[in-house]
Amino acid sequence: MRSVRVAGIFAIAVLLGFAVAHWMWPERGAAPTPAPAAPAAAAAPAAPPAVPQPASSDNLRVASGETIAIESSTIDPTRPVVLHLVLGEPSRTDEPRPVRILDAEDGTRNVEGRAILGEGRSEARFEIDPTFLHPGRYIVEVKTTEPSPLPLRRYVLEVR
Repeated sequence: MRSVRVAGIFAIAVLLGFAVAHWMWPERGAAPTPAPAAPAAAAAPAAPPAVPQPASSDNLRVASGETIAIESSTIDPTRPVVLHLVLGEPSRTDEPRPVRILDAEDGTRNVEGRAILGEGRSEARFEIDPTFLHPGRYIVEVKTTEPSPLPLRRYVLEVR
């Protein structure tokens, strides 16, 4: 009888664990929930969705959740690619923030380093060795000091 109770408690704990994990992790490929729109003064035609425009590899500025695209032909092999990562809220400390860049296609290639905080601690500057970047998509993760269960900000870098 005791083993039946233990098995029941274990089954309930496993189900609760799966429910919490499903609730906390977004589904792959799911679009982020849009913010409520402000009331429009006049009905205007909807703008087409934003397509990441290619940028120069010098001083790229990107906000969390955004995608920034650069042409591989603009990458100078003698100079690092500089990312300015906009944090959601100012860092609580002035210590450099840990950064990890993953190849979005297979996740096997990655780079780790530290991003230097700018004035106001709301932006972090990270330099990428240009030899690491090849055409494809990369996920840039910054560990923040935000009080949350998973204090990470993610950005997407696309090299065309």
